[in-house]
Amino acid sequence: MSWEQLAEMDVFGTSPFQNLCCRNIARLIPDVVFEEKGTVEKYFVAEVPIIDIKVCVHLDSAEIISPSLNIRFERANARIPGDLTLQLIKALSDAF
Repeated sequence: MSWEQLAEMDVFGTSPFQNLCCRNIARLIPDVVFEEKGTVEKYFVAEVPIIDIKVCVHLDSAEIISPSLNIRFERANARIPGDLTLQLIKALSDAF
């Protein structure tokens, strides 16, 4: 699936990229809970206390934040959304 195909927001105001990322993160970390944030642009935040990180999933980007680390995963660095999602999941896997 291309970035153009994922540009449409669903009826809840979230992007298919956000849904894809959140599903994959939940597969990796089954107990993760996402909190919806933002008013103009919705984004999701999940705290992973086991490894002291926070994951933020925006419309077409994501980031991992911890006391010692801040990694952004930008649309410009991935040919397709699945590639960006894989980069995020790999970084999260490496954190465990």
